[in-house]
Amino acid sequence: MKAKFTLTRILKLFILVLCFCIFTFTNAQTDNEQGLVYVKIEIMGLACPFCAFGMEKELKKIAGVDNVEIELKAGLAYISTLIYRKPAKESLEKIITDAGFTVGKIEYSSKPFAIKESEE
Repeated sequence: MKAKFTLTRILKLFILVLCFCIFTFTNAQTDNEQGLVYVKIEIMGLACPFCAFGMEKELKKIAGVDNVEIELKAGLAYISTLIYRKPAKESLEKIITDAGFTVGKIEYSSKPFAIKESEE
């Protein structure tokens, strides 16, 4: 009876350790392993913080986009989204031109872009 009790405890401990390992492994994934795509968009015509705020609101309307950063002085917007929700260049161009701005170069990357603008 005592051997059966010990075997049950060992089995429970093994299952607990296995669950912990699986949980740790799945949460230790990097952004790239989670399938994120980063987009850098050149936007000409951003003249003030209100323009930047309006453009940020429009870009956040894209399905799957949570993170939007605007580099006002450089006229750049940075967004990230899951790779399976990667917005097409045409849809980004339409959103930006409909907001009254001119689109420049659009770049996609599997790694985040460096943002250079300093806080004022």
